[in-house]
Amino acid sequence: MILLLLILQLPSLRSGSESTPSTVNHSTQLLNRHGAKRVPFQFDPYEEGLYYTRLDQSLRQVMLNARNWTQMSTLSNIDSIRAHNIKLGRMQQPVPTSSSFPCDLSQTRSPQPPSDISRLRPGDIDIVAAFGDSTNAGTGIMALGFWDLMVEYRGFAYTGGGIESWRTVLTLPNILKLYNPNLYGFAVAHSLSADIKRSRFNVAEPMLYLLDLPFQVHVLIDRLRRDPKVNMAEHWKLLSIHVGPNDICSELCYWTDLEAFLRIEERQLYETFRLLRDNVPRLLINFIIQPDIDDELHLISKMPADCTTRASFFCNCHDKYKEDRFYNVAKRFLDMQKSIASLPEFQRDDFAVVTHGILRNLSTLWSRNGILDKRLMANDCVHYSQLGHAVLAKLLWNNMLDQTDFTLTEAWRHPFEHFLCPNAERQFLRTIGDRF
Repeated sequence: MILLLLILQLPSLRSGSESTPSTVNHSTQLLNRHGAKRVPFQFDPYEEGLYYTRLDQSLRQVMLNARNWTQMSTLSNIDSIRAHNIKLGRMQQPVPTSSSFPCDLSQTRSPQPPSDISRLRPGDIDIVAAFGDSTNAGTGIMALGFWDLMVEYRGFAYTGGGIESWRTVLTLPNILKLYNPNLYGFAVAHSLSADIKRSRFNVAEPMLYLLDLPFQVHVLIDRLRRDPKVNMAEHWKLLSIHVGPNDICSELCYWTDLEAFLRIEERQLYETFRLLRDNVPRLLINFIIQPDIDDELHLISKMPADCTTRASFFCNCHDKYKEDRFYNVAKRFLDMQKSIASLPEFQRDDFAVVTHGILRNLSTLWSRNGILDKRLMANDCVHYSQLGHAVLAKLLWNNMLDQTDFTLTEAWRHPFEHFLCPNAERQFLRTIGDRF
């Protein structure tokens, strides 16, 4: 399919030189705003910077068409796919209508919108957004084979999906909808990010690196400003960012200058928070910190044999961490994220970056009796199943109210066990990050 689409694009690639101006679509405008430069294609690397070529633009359209075709053809069988995932134990157990939500839903929205972020209640959130990598895009959540691994079940994503309700699909937006029925911005269907009407403010993309975050900021800001339902000055907004695994799994080991890798990653993360602070007022950021490299390697070691090959495909750098130079940089990569997120300049009355270490106990949380619990994982053993996303939604929600105690590992595997609620002692959402 991809080859056919590429062949169809060849005439347009041959029809003009690099000097011929091409149609400037919205993506190109955002790239230019991001500071990326269009340059002629060449095999030799350019100097450090952001570049794209005409070939990149054409291949983007080819890949977008291929992904959309796969998405639509797979979702035409969604009922059968869901039934199979239920049999595999990868879907959460539905909560009957005779059971109430675990928390009291009264008095959880302020009479007047607060002016101080430290007084923010769950019901005060008007707009919810998400960006980052394939986890927030919902990639592969219900995949059954190879060809549907890249299908994006965005409506199930724990940070930015809002399909159905908490009874069948526990996500952070489906929790927050109970406190504010007018909540807006979550994905309302399984779609690609480019499908704005369905993805809304969940702009996550598969295979995205931390390096790419500033561009996603421009995409999100553009969507917020264009949407008539958003009051940029008055609405309180919640953005959840899940990113980092691809940088460690499939990027770092190909760098020869490891200090340059860290320097660029640090610059891009700082620029991400700066752009958000300066352009999106009344914003609370959930920054999900990725697990330590030791925990990631420990989790891979617990995978059953049928998962090892698949994990190696998605995380082809993991063998490199036997070398001290790569291992040490991976450690520093984690420390860098925590350091940038905790800078005082990213904490003010209408803006806060809150670090969440909900993945810090990854190898214990996702395994049982020393073996990876495949019910919590998608078919590729790398992405999370719908049950896994429901567990993550519970963990993030709890951590937004109070720093999580990860010693209760068995309780964490069940979406509604040890489910925290706002109360007199914790009325407001946390604005100070985790203690690591």
